[in-house]
Amino acid sequence: MMTGGLKCLKYSMFVFNLLFMLCGATLLGLGIWIVVDGNSFSTIVASNSVILNAVYIIIAVGAALFVIAFLGCCGAIKENRCLLGTFFVIVLIIFLAQVVGGILAFVFYDRVRPAALSTMNKFSENGTDAVSTGWNTLQAVFQCCGFTNYRDWNETTWTPKVNPFPLSCCARNVLSVTGLIKNVTACVAEVPGYFYSVGCETKLKAYYWAVGGTALGVLIVELLALIFTCCLYRAADDDKYD
Repeated sequence: MMTGGLKCLKYSMFVFNLLFMLCGATLLGLGIWIVVDGNSFSTIVASNSVILNAVYIIIAVGAALFVIAFLGCCGAIKENRCLLGTFFVIVLIIFLAQVVGGILAFVFYDRVRPAALSTMNKFSENGTDAVSTGWNTLQAVFQCCGFTNYRDWNETTWTPKVNPFPLSCCARNVLSVTGLIKNVTACVAEVPGYFYSVGCETKLKAYYWAVGGTALGVLIVELLALIFTCCLYRAADDDKYD
């Protein structure tokens, strides 16, 4: 029979997986609602491929989170070895993928700038494609220009290239692509204060610690889930032959 510690672990795992399952259901329901019956939201989503793809990602993440948490929830409360084993394998695959992804991101970081410049070559000032919309949004929201700095745009073949850089590099009254530019003439003349000279890499580095800390926290939770699952799996096996 399970000891008091294992019973506590069992119900703790059940509660946490139940919370994750509810989070997954919320993301899934929200994504489907936006696509199917969001009224004005559905109109905006349908007209912008980037937003549409983001909503589909939310739906996929919500569905995956719901299914994985459901397996963990049922496996824990039922002490079912099949469900616990399936949950363990899925979480282990995700854990290893995140570790490998983190290592590759660190090792190949020096290739990020060439890749960024490559996307900048495909940029169009008034384009609605994912690359153009992405760069415009990134630069307007984070108040940056180019990858290393605004001069990166001189090294690329973006269109129509009538200015030193895209107008999304111009200072605006609000942090949005739709915000009013303070002074277009002063911006394209590279007058300090009217355009963003700092590269997006520098701006995003301020968020590296937050992203890294969050990723580390997720890895720790997944590692604990793997350990707890192993304990419950063995306990369920022992109970079977008691």
